[in-house]
Amino acid sequence: MNESGSQRHPQSLLVACLLPWTSDWRLDEQLFAQHIDETMDMGFKSVYILGTAGEGYALSEPVYQQVVTVFAQQTLGRDCDPQIGIISTSVGQTIDRIHFAHELGFRMFQLSLPCWGALSEEETLLFFKTVCGEFADSRFLHYNLRRTKRLITGREYRRIADHVPNLVATKNNCDREKTEELLTHAPDLQHFLLESNFVYGCETGPCSLLCSLGLLFPKLAHQLFEAGITRNQILSSRISQFMNDASQEMFSGCKRQLIDGAYDKTYLWLRNPEFPLRLLPPYLGLTEAERTHCRTVYEARLQQADSLEGLLN
Repeated sequence: MNESGSQRHPQSLLVACLLPWTSDWRLDEQLFAQHIDETMDMGFKSVYILGTAGEGYALSEPVYQQVVTVFAQQTLGRDCDPQIGIISTSVGQTIDRIHFAHELGFRMFQLSLPCWGALSEEETLLFFKTVCGEFADSRFLHYNLRRTKRLITGREYRRIADHVPNLVATKNNCDREKTEELLTHAPDLQHFLLESNFVYGCETGPCSLLCSLGLLFPKLAHQLFEAGITRNQILSSRISQFMNDASQEMFSGCKRQLIDGAYDKTYLWLRNPEFPLRLLPPYLGLTEAERTHCRTVYEARLQQADSLEGLLN
């Protein structure tokens, strides 16, 4: 832990920028650039690409470089804190991809553990020391997800953070007990939490918000973040409950488990029908009937969101 007790990364509201694919599976650069600009115009300054929702697991090397290059053109030198997601089973490829983005000027990266086989505690520490140690001038956020076959606990983050000073943040979606453990044992790391566990995370200590519905309800996302950091529990709980209920209702007509990007691209498409719902093969998104259901629910919920925003102002 830092001797001063201060956090290694400031509290912030983080949102993902997604990738629009043309009918022949090419990146629509113009639409992607427009999407990035619109996201920042909505007041989101902490933005990232190539997490699981951004299909960071699926890109070839040329497409990865194309995506990162466009993102650099739209974000670097502006009033924002952009980060690049890196998902790979290879430490070598992870380092190579960071080198490419680093040369363009990025200094914040989002890491996931290699997922081919579950890492032991010692292997996990070695991963962070190897990758983060290669880039001493950069900051790293760890995306703690079950697909990597192991979840890092608050106690383990404490040990890793003591050996890796430029690990500054985590991204976690977990229950109350595990959230409290994160904030208790590794309070110097900035823990980005989803809408639900952000609410009770704020009861324990300073944390940050990764708002999956931020692009769908941007004003409410900002209000949720402010309510959380000011510890207005009644207000933050009300907004969080609204968002969770809206999401569940929108996808209640879908009885399949979808890949992450299908949900996030639906949120973006609901707000901007010009944004394509295509996912890179072999993953499939919503059917026409499921999309129709989502839009019907969204339009009803949008009116409720407008009323809620008015009450909160």
